[in-house]
Amino acid sequence: MKHTTLTLAFLVLCVLTGIAQKRTIVNPAYEVKNTGIYNVTKIELTDTATLLSMHITFVPHWWVTYDSVDVIRDCATGTEYKLKALKGGTLNKYIWMPDSGDSTVVLVYPPLPASVKKIDFNKHIFGISLDRTAARTRKSAVVSPAIDKWIKEQLDKAPKKTLDNYELSSFFVEKQSRLIGCIKGYDSRLGFSTGIIYVANELTREDYPVVIKIEPDGRFEAEIPMHMPKYTLAVFNERYTLPFYIEPGQTLCMILDWDECLTANRKANIRYQFKRVEYRGALASLNKELLAYPASQFSYETFDKKRKTMTPLDFKADQMQEYDNNMAQYNEYVKQHSLSQKAKTLLRNRIMLENANNLFNYTMDRDYYAKQDSTNKVLKIPVPVSFFDFLKQLPLNDPSLLACNEFSEFINRFEYNDLFLKAQVQFNKSQIANQPKPEKNFLEYLDEEKISIPTEDRKFLSILFKEHKTDDDRKQLEEMSEVAKNFSEKYQEHLQKYSQKYTIPLIQTNNANSEIEIWKLKEGILNNELGLKPNLAYEITKVRSLNFSFKNAASKDNATALWNFLKQGIHTPYLATTGQELLSKAFPERQAASKPLPQSTYADVFRKIIEPFKGKVLFVDFWATTCGPCVGGIKDMKATRVKYANNPNFDFIFITDQRSSPEKDYNDFVKEQEMKNTYRLSIDDFNMLRQLFKFNGIPRYVVIDQKGDVLNDKFEMWNFETELRKIVPAYNN
Repeated sequence: MKHTTLTLAFLVLCVLTGIAQKRTIVNPAYEVKNTGIYNVTKIELTDTATLLSMHITFVPHWWVTYDSVDVIRDCATGTEYKLKALKGGTLNKYIWMPDSGDSTVVLVYPPLPASVKKIDFNKHIFGISLDRTAARTRKSAVVSPAIDKWIKEQLDKAPKKTLDNYELSSFFVEKQSRLIGCIKGYDSRLGFSTGIIYVANELTREDYPVVIKIEPDGRFEAEIPMHMPKYTLAVFNERYTLPFYIEPGQTLCMILDWDECLTANRKANIRYQFKRVEYRGALASLNKELLAYPASQFSYETFDKKRKTMTPLDFKADQMQEYDNNMAQYNEYVKQHSLSQKAKTLLRNRIMLENANNLFNYTMDRDYYAKQDSTNKVLKIPVPVSFFDFLKQLPLNDPSLLACNEFSEFINRFEYNDLFLKAQVQFNKSQIANQPKPEKNFLEYLDEEKISIPTEDRKFLSILFKEHKTDDDRKQLEEMSEVAKNFSEKYQEHLQKYSQKYTIPLIQTNNANSEIEIWKLKEGILNNELGLKPNLAYEITKVRSLNFSFKNAASKDNATALWNFLKQGIHTPYLATTGQELLSKAFPERQAASKPLPQSTYADVFRKIIEPFKGKVLFVDFWATTCGPCVGGIKDMKATRVKYANNPNFDFIFITDQRSSPEKDYNDFVKEQEMKNTYRLSIDDFNMLRQLFKFNGIPRYVVIDQKGDVLNDKFEMWNFETELRKIVPAYNN
């Protein structure tokens, strides 16, 4: 009997052991994932828990976290199971990666019903199989026959001839280009269906964010407005940045491998160089040449340390040594590889521009850092004029510089370099010192308009505007500090009207003459201190200044006088034409009314948002919780929103995206600021609105009229009260 009992117990143990083995899946198969960091190496299913062994591969000394919102999901029913415990780490605490960059944890979830066949891990890994017999070897993704056929059809329609060279006569051409292609291994569950191309017109400072629309099968396309050839960037899922070169009127095909994107995800600390990108079309060979060149790595931390600890000339010597090394590497590469002349030109230009940008960036913010650290003697050493002689090495008359993505940063730094800025600051100080006084001061304006004010306020103004104040006057002003503190807010509306009538016209009248004098000073610095002759880059800085100058000009005559002076030094026909167009746009023969939204999928996203508000003027605020100026602007406008709450004529709308405004921060801020009509969109929908209104940076404010048309797509919210009276007649009192 005892022998029989032992045998039975042994059999039961064997059965239980067998069951346990059947519930363990090693290296489970999965369908797709959008992370290269996490890999499920084992799943153990028991009656009390579900254990996921997670291998983490990430940047050494960076961190990951897990918390209760990390769920697994039954693919068939959508039922979610929250994370209960973590082995090898602590929930809601950083898990720091070791030197190897590899770590393993076990995630403990509730037990799963036997009916569950596949699970998702968060929104990271999809279709994880619980079948031990499922094939674990993943096939390399390929371009499907249908997509391959589509690509060939699109390229057959495209021009076959590309630019022979970068001669100025053929460089500027306004034609729309197309980027097409596909992402091998794409799946709509990855959580994104758009990409972005950051197109910019460096001549006019305009941004044209272009949406790359991705279809469910992975094919994508985008239409790009262009006016010159460009080596630029396409960004997918806001993480993966892929360079491409394109020319006006051309179609380029770019085929990406999703698995390589996951590799880039694991190496987030470096400028990852994609290697498995396939190009097709007339520009394919040039793109392959550019992509293959070894990418340089830039460490902002190292750069920031150098500019705070190295004197200007020591930093320059260090940077120029790095530049010489990069040029030596380039020359050696050219010897070993057969490159086209266009590839050689673009690669050399990029090295020169990166070097110039680093040198310019060293000089920026030195005064700011010096104030932060008053004991740092290095930051007090002035930057000598000789520091900028690196500009003499740049081919500033060569339009091929403009084809490089780095030129956007360079032209900004060039036009605002220290020498130009200091000359402008000194000139402005002398202008302010000699500025004629307004015809009437604010108190005289109030009397002129027959506006009565309290005796105490009148006394305050009477003393304030005395030309020669006595000690007693100054003492009285100190005693009236409370009056002074509240004065601007109390008389805000009257102060604005006074400024419009007496102050602004006085400033605007002298604007054109002042700017002409500043440009004369700049030209002197260009010739005498920088040792440069007028060049293409310098001509571009003139055109780039026009939008701002024309906006602040008192009249078309003043703006025309400024333009007539500037264009004397502009010898590039395309730039001269662009400047003339900007003048016509700033002062149109007829004031343009509101414009209707286009008929497009991008506009349809916006129409859906504003439809419930039809009949009202809408002030639309594109913002994010992670944007300091956005948050500050919303806080500043809180009292105004309260003042006009429930009015029948206009409303405020707030639009952000899910990634830039994390859900908890978003909800807390909306509640704190008592915001109404708030929309937190997907990245894809927000990207479409960026293209619709042509903006990259936020905050951005747009005004929609009662009919749903765009009245102003660059509204100045800071001047809300004044602009409101112009837009909504009911408040023009």
